[in-house]
Amino acid sequence: MASEGIDFDALGDLLAAESRWIGDGRTRAKIHDMELEVDNPLSVTPIDPPPNVTWPEQLLPASLAVCFITTMTTINEKMGLHLTSLRVVVKPILGIDEDGGFKFERMKVTIEMVVSNSEKEKAERLADLAHKYCLISKAIKGNVEEVIETKISEAG
Repeated sequence: MASEGIDFDALGDLLAAESRWIGDGRTRAKIHDMELEVDNPLSVTPIDPPPNVTWPEQLLPASLAVCFITTMTTINEKMGLHLTSLRVVVKPILGIDEDGGFKFERMKVTIEMVVSNSEKEKAERLADLAHKYCLISKAIKGNVEEVIETKISEAG
């Protein structure tokens, strides 16, 4: 079995994040030695927000985009697709839940790839596998709809 010998507790420590309240709706999130200021989206205007401040609602789409890319590049080590360019854009679509609060209704995931000529079918397979194996995608499955669009261009 693939999970034999894996220390899942140590993996949990590796992936752990911490957040400390620093005033108002602001927190300081820490991941290893990196710190990031996170604010409440209701207290910071989305028009001209302060620099280097993000919201939790931005971190989930960012995590999904990054997860797609890291999953794709890992899978591609075995597939051998000749990627010239890879970009993933995730646009969340919000809705209202049954309690009257906001929720993520869907994530529109656009995967843009430039590949060598005649590898379009292989590139589509890579995108499908990334959706299947991305840990963040698995985490939101059944709770947030994912709409995947793959745009593949061939390098000249």
